Amino acid sequence: MNKQAIVFLAWMIGLALGIVGSSSYAKPLAPDFQFTTDQGQVITKKSLEGKPTVLMFWASWCGVCQRELPKMKVLYDEKKRTGLQVLAIGTQDKESNIQHYVKGHPEVFTFPVAYDRNNNGSTAFGIRGVPTFVLLNEKGEVALTHVGGGFLNNPAFKKFIQGI
Repeated sequence: MNKQAIVFLAWMIGLALGIVGSSSYAKPLAPDFQFTTDQGQVITKKSLEGKPTVLMFWASWCGVCQRELPKMKVLYDEKKRTGLQVLAIGTQDKESNIQHYVKGHPEVFTFPVAYDRNNNGSTAFGIRGVPTFVLLNEKGEVALTHVGGGFLNNPAFKKFIQGI
């Protein structure tokens, strides 16, 4: 495990324990990542710099994910002109299941979708369950990690989104 991943995991543990979270603490840089969307676009940490981004790690079998994905569509459609990026990353599932779900719900997927081959991205971000939302600020720092439903109602997310 590299130094950046260790720092990120330590920060995540601190966040979970309530030790970290104040704006007085430095935010960890997101780990390096590379995803290829279903449209063939390569998305990396570097390609997203300068743009606030919501990464949603999800699986086709996840009922909460199925309820949250349409909310991500609404968020993306409302905020894309402000520069907000949304990327749905299928993980902990077969790629064929992700593709089938996306094809069966074209009205939802107005934003890019990628598949996390070998769960490399999930491992780098310390994802343990789905859905998990990771909010990156324009500097490529992890501004917020939210596990489970209700991401759009998270007070830290609401504050962040008002600022863009």
